[in-house]
Amino acid sequence: MTIRAKRLPGKTRSRLSWFRVHPGKPLDVSFQLVDTSRTTINWVGHEPRFRIYSQFVDQLVVMEITDPQRCEFKLGGIWRLRLSAEETASLPRGGMRFTLEHRDSLEDFQLGLLGTVSCCEPAPTTEHNRISQLLPR
Repeated sequence: MTIRAKRLPGKTRSRLSWFRVHPGKPLDVSFQLVDTSRTTINWVGHEPRFRIYSQFVDQLVVMEITDPQRCEFKLGGIWRLRLSAEETASLPRGGMRFTLEHRDSLEDFQLGLLGTVSCCEPAPTTEHNRISQLLPR
């Protein structure tokens, strides 16, 4: 069974199990966790562990969140992740993979989701872009 994360609020063309981080900006995102048959995954009450891995050094964890207030599972298969501005500023630039793991009581963590995260500066707003938005289409 493959688990996927769909970003909320849903966009019809959004990529599954992917999100973008802007360095120095806080992040607060929610996803709905579903399996391949589109059944929601309920991990409420489980302990989460979110990890981002280096794109250069295999298996090197560059960030780990285990605080259930910042990485939490809610009813309806909802997973919410909050990162501070300091945490996003410390991430390497570029594409990385992440894992979302979970465990119930004292069991070992189980891999639940494998996805990707992009860390990049927001696109600068140029005069050309602002002017082109004012022109009639």
